[in-house]
Amino acid sequence: MKINDKNIQIDIKSSKKHTTFTYDKQALMLKMVTSYSVFLFIILLLSVHLYVTNTKDARVQYEWHVRATLMSNVELFEKDLDIMNAYCRQLLQDGRFRTLAKSTEINNQLIVLGNSVASDLATDVYPHALLPLSETYCYFPGSDYILNSSNFVAQDRFYQRIKGYSEDVHEKFLEMLTTPENYYHFIPMNDFLPRSGKKYFMYIIDMNDLSYLSINAVTCFILEEEKLSSLFECLNTEIPYRYLSVRTTHTDNVLSLFTAESEQCNNLITDGQLRQVEDFLQANGMALGIHTSANTDFTYYYSHPSYESTTNNAPPQILYAALFVAALIGGFIFIFMLSARNIRPIIELDQQLQVTEQEKSDLQEEKSHLQEVMDNQRPIIFNSYVRQFLRGMIVSPEEASYAREFLGLTDENLIYNGVYVVAYNSASEYQMSAEEFLTHEECNKILLDSLKQYLGEPLYCFSPSDRIYALIVVGKPGDEKDLILKTDEAIVRLHDYLLDMYGIWLFAGIGKNTDDILNVWESYQQAMEAVNYTSKNYIFFPYEFIKKDSSAFYYPTELSTKLIHFITTGNTSQVMELFNLLHQENIEERSLPITMVQFLLSDIRNTLLKARFALPQNTPPDVMKSLDETFNQHVSFKLCEDIALKLCELFTMKTDDSDLISTIEKYIHDNYTDPSMGLNKISDEFQISESYFSHLFKEKKGVNFSTYLENMRLSEASRLIRETDISLNELYLSVGYNNANSFRRAFKKIYGMTPSAMRDG
Repeated sequence: MKINDKNIQIDIKSSKKHTTFTYDKQALMLKMVTSYSVFLFIILLLSVHLYVTNTKDARVQYEWHVRATLMSNVELFEKDLDIMNAYCRQLLQDGRFRTLAKSTEINNQLIVLGNSVASDLATDVYPHALLPLSETYCYFPGSDYILNSSNFVAQDRFYQRIKGYSEDVHEKFLEMLTTPENYYHFIPMNDFLPRSGKKYFMYIIDMNDLSYLSINAVTCFILEEEKLSSLFECLNTEIPYRYLSVRTTHTDNVLSLFTAESEQCNNLITDGQLRQVEDFLQANGMALGIHTSANTDFTYYYSHPSYESTTNNAPPQILYAALFVAALIGGFIFIFMLSARNIRPIIELDQQLQVTEQEKSDLQEEKSHLQEVMDNQRPIIFNSYVRQFLRGMIVSPEEASYAREFLGLTDENLIYNGVYVVAYNSASEYQMSAEEFLTHEECNKILLDSLKQYLGEPLYCFSPSDRIYALIVVGKPGDEKDLILKTDEAIVRLHDYLLDMYGIWLFAGIGKNTDDILNVWESYQQAMEAVNYTSKNYIFFPYEFIKKDSSAFYYPTELSTKLIHFITTGNTSQVMELFNLLHQENIEERSLPITMVQFLLSDIRNTLLKARFALPQNTPPDVMKSLDETFNQHVSFKLCEDIALKLCELFTMKTDDSDLISTIEKYIHDNYTDPSMGLNKISDEFQISESYFSHLFKEKKGVNFSTYLENMRLSEASRLIRETDISLNELYLSVGYNNANSFRRAFKKIYGMTPSAMRDG
């Protein structure tokens, strides 16, 4: 009977287990069906959303394409403006040209000189090869003469005999050349050539704007309207309502190109009626685009076919319907297969996931432990940054920015000051009572807690040695006058508290305020000097109260060490700040006698000699010789400062200019196919300013960096066309261009033909 009871119990347990397993299987099946149904529902919603948003995306892509094309055209147009400016600057390099510009009366000698310059201009085809120019000439208002590549003649003879312009508008021609409001604008020349079959624009550059000298001359560029229009693809169509306007403001028109049908747009934009322009263009199947150039701040107003008027913009509705049905059918099949056949693998996966959950728990525990370690290390890093600021050890702005963010000092308007605190009592150990003594650790904790209580948290503090504390006190904007007084009150109250509770005496010195945390080392140095003047009656002493002794100069060892550190790290700004401090302390405030000044300069010179002998071994010998000769000159404060700045420069200079250009030239040759190659990338890669590199490259190579890079890319493109079968659609990408249109235009300027024409030839 017992056995039967056992069997019954086993059967009951087995039945319960089977029932539980069946229940779990059914529940899991239900969960799977529900989950995948939700998944299918999401797919369907995404399909509908994709169908709805695709139309919007198509419009955005169309407008982006139109805008990108215009931006490419703008880049080419503004590059042409830069070339014209560069051509004018090249003219200013010729001393003969400057002589002609200064002349007010023309004699035979000046005529010969002018014809000589004209002869040289005739051989300079550089601007005409790169720009859509018909003619270029210079007008000298002082002598009323005009210079071009063929003549140097009086203005009236040039106007009547050579050009044959209409006599009725001669005064208007002179007004155009001499009125500053006309400069840097494309001025129509229809009145001067009424019978000409072509239209021209005049673009005038005031040469006086390009030189620090007084240059009384203007350069005129004559451009054909048809060639100028070819720079903009929005004008190279047969659509009647073509329009382009380049403006600095809504009223200051730089260039306007339009057809007779779109002339109304120009008048409305001049009056600032943009809404009326959009309505007018929309009524004629066009749209108005607006683009502002980041390089010149020019605003470009242009017309283009509207999205609605273009064809093939309707979304593929049949395709989306087919995808919707396919997703619906595939989803049901997917649910059936996974729900009916994959129950057991899912159960096994659930078991594995339970193990994974344990691993996650362990990982979370490890993460918490790591966070705890980082939190424990944070005070050490915090104190390290405070120490580096007070000792002037932070050099780079990037490191300073990170340290300020870590310390929570991101406000640019804060006021800083350095405080030097010394604590001691008459006993050999700090004591709580006659029988109980404090250890150094306990005393240090008491002092730090008290400093936090009376000076506030966070406490920017580190301890240079036992019982000495260096602090940065921070004031808000407007606390310049009150910061020292508030610190004085807090230190006095802290001193009274420590004296009453623990018998600890506290003495403190404070420097001068500064608004730059990188200069707080100077205030800290002053605080160290000020604490020497404290006593039982004056436990807090500001540096400003020290009576300067004119019989002793101010140049402590700490400043000598800092000067060497600033020089060897190339920190020019801090070197200047340190010399300003030495000059103020010794020359302005102490008025040292000549003997003391000589001793001071001798000590500074000795410090600079230490830095000189620490120069890298690859420093050029001629530079070292010149520097040593400077050391042998009559020593003065200004000479010491100049030597320090020169040493800074030498410590930061890795190679000379020629080696640098050679290195950069190799870098360009290896990376010219990179579309991001430019002045900013060279500047970041080699740590030199863009303006300095541009000037140095032009001086060493005789050509601008942008021209050099473009010639290298186009030369490689020509080689690939002649020697390989590369696709023309991939050609521009392989040589570093982002835009096919820009590549084709640049290629045609250099080789006089398109890439496809070169391949056919």
